[in-house]
Amino acid sequence: MSQAERQDAATYRVIVDHEQQYTVCPVERAIPRGSREAGKQGSIIECLAYIEQAWERLRAPVEGCASAARSAVARGMTNCMTRDVHP
Repeated sequence: MSQAERQDAATYRVIVDHEQQYTVCPVERAIPRGSREAGKQGSIIECLAYIEQAWERLRAPVEGCASAARSAVARGMTNCMTRDVHP
C-alpha cells in the first residue's frame, strides 16, 4: 500500500491551538499540549474541507469590518467600530 493510499484510508481529526491555527493529525496521535479538538474527524480531504470552511467563517467578520471601514472613510469617519457603520 502506498503512502497516499494509507493517508486515504486513515482517520484524521482537526485540532486547533490557542492561536486559532488549525491542523490535521491522525486520530492515533496524542493532541499536542495547548491544542484541542475542533470537532471534526474523517478522511484527510474531509478534515481539510472543514478547515477551509472554518477559515471562511473566521475571515467573514474581518472582511466585513474592512468593507465597513472603507465606507466609513468615504463618509469621513475613521473607526470601523463606529456604531452607525454596518458591514
